[in-house]
Amino acid sequence: MDEVEVTRNGRTNQFSITLVRGGDTIRCMISVGLGGTVDERSDGEKHRAALSKAKALAKVLDSAIESS
Repeated sequence: MDEVEVTRNGRTNQFSITLVRGGDTIRCMISVGLGGTVDERSDGEKHRAALSKAKALAKVLDSAIESS
């Protein structure tokens, strides 16, 4: 079974997303900062944003692997 773990780096806007499948692991670091503006999103909104960005990154990885 696949296992996804989301870990926030303290109170920062950086998250570690880890996917474990059997004995294999993929890990990525995601930043959900808003680029200098005050970020008033809830922790849950930031968590969802991190997962959304990780999903987009996984699609790009898949595409890059297909074209190599």
